[in-house]
Amino acid sequence: MTNRVTAEPKYLSPLWWQSLAVIRTILALAFLAVGSAAVRILPLPIMLLASAFTIYSLLALLWRDVEQHWPPMLSMGIDVVIFLVFAHYSADQTLWFNSLFYVYLLLEAAILHSWREVFAVLVLCQGFFLLLKPAQGDILQPLVMLAGILACTLALEKRVLGDHLNDAVFQIGLLRGEAEKLRETERQRIADDFHDGPLQSFISFQMRLSVVQQMLSRDLATGLRELQDLQSVCRSQVAELRAFVRGMRPLEVEGESLSTAIRRLVDNFKKDTGISASYSSQEVTGEPESFLEVLQIVRESLNNVQKHSKASRVAISLTKQGEMLHIELEDDGTGFPFSGNYDLSELEALRIGPGSIKRRVRSLGGEMVASSRPGHGATLRIRIPL
Repeated sequence: MTNRVTAEPKYLSPLWWQSLAVIRTILALAFLAVGSAAVRILPLPIMLLASAFTIYSLLALLWRDVEQHWPPMLSMGIDVVIFLVFAHYSADQTLWFNSLFYVYLLLEAAILHSWREVFAVLVLCQGFFLLLKPAQGDILQPLVMLAGILACTLALEKRVLGDHLNDAVFQIGLLRGEAEKLRETERQRIADDFHDGPLQSFISFQMRLSVVQQMLSRDLATGLRELQDLQSVCRSQVAELRAFVRGMRPLEVEGESLSTAIRRLVDNFKKDTGISASYSSQEVTGEPESFLEVLQIVRESLNNVQKHSKASRVAISLTKQGEMLHIELEDDGTGFPFSGNYDLSELEALRIGPGSIKRRVRSLGGEMVASSRPGHGATLRIRIPL
């Protein structure tokens, strides 16, 4: 299965970690300054604890590795304990400081942790104020509650966005895999087409050149006639190669209607192959979103006629009936290696018919019927929803 990203702290930008570390260091230094200058000196253990917390904050700011080797919840646990201790001993002197510290605490929890952990911090702090009732706790407690609710909301929203990101990245991975598979399939198709078409023709041409060389040395007149035949073969090979190269080019349809683009395909097919081709089309409005896929179906059908059918004539028609687009291609060639009429499900079950066209029609939610009359031609009838 494709790897999926997660919204865990390790995927956060280093800027978030750095910003939180800076804020925590500023708060620690501020508490030391305020505590030292306060009218009522704080107890020595509290000042020592503040000093230790300041040193820890500076170390975490300057050396990120300090917090890399323990769970993220441990860092938040330290911050929660420090906040509760400071709030208990200094609420009457530094209400503003405790308020800022609590906002930082919830910001840290919302960014780095899940909503459950944020809620746990909120419950712990509320329980502290209800049980110990520190000085000015009646003022600080509403702030704790409101800020806690906001932080829980932010953490929930972060989770939703993280889930969306996970799904998007997962889908991108699937699409990349599908694109790679299609790319490999197309490469194989091109290799097969080149091997069965231009390459075989050039091999045959090379062999006949060797024969002509021998004939010219024995019978000049016969050799010249054979050389003239080779010139005709060469012209047909050039036409075949030109058609092959044209078939490899991406379709350019910007600013054209579907009918106009198909007519251009048919005109190029006639020029490249010399096969008689007719095209009829009704006025089609509301072109399907699968514009390029429809053109690819027509182009691949014409390529199949050229390579396999030995046809002298092909007719293409495009009509719209209700909400369905109808495409019909008929030729007078050798037909498919089966006889009768088969719909798309039957063609797939029996593994007969043009494979790439079947896949494209299926992907568009369309229908297809292949009619084959061996020695007398074949017809493709395709219906695609608009």
